[in-house]
Amino acid sequence: MLLFLKDLGTEDTQLGPFLTKNYAIFSEDLENLKTRVAYLQSKNFSKADIAQMVRNAPLGFFQKELELSVKKTRDLVIRLPRLLTGSLEPVKENLKVFNTRLFKVKERHLFLAYLGRAQYDPTKPDYICLDTLVSVPDGIFCEGMAKASLQDFEKFLKTL
Repeated sequence: MLLFLKDLGTEDTQLGPFLTKNYAIFSEDLENLKTRVAYLQSKNFSKADIAQMVRNAPLGFFQKELELSVKKTRDLVIRLPRLLTGSLEPVKENLKVFNTRLFKVKERHLFLAYLGRAQYDPTKPDYICLDTLVSVPDGIFCEGMAKASLQDFEKFLKTL
């Protein structure tokens, strides 16, 4: 593995920091790594570009944040190699918004279910629109959708 990394252009002084961040590389099959490098070469990435991708590869980030297996992480990078070269900030921001939203939907759904108002069928009375459910502030959600006070919602959240 070390020889493979050196062949890609990784300097001796970069090996320690790289392996600290990307220790999961030792669980990878060397032939699979060579296949991935060949894929990047077939897409006209230079040896220097590939070395930089390997050195700066945020594989650990994707594996940890998305809870992906090594195989799923590999498949993601093969399908979207630009994830390795781009900034992680937009990805982090999107993940933050998505998890936040999922959490808010869950809290609000549980409150509506507790009140017996979790009705998401548009053909029935008291329909709750999912787009509105996640986009309005708590006060509007409580009064307009849950037909309850903000204080009741806050008390309910403390029970979760």
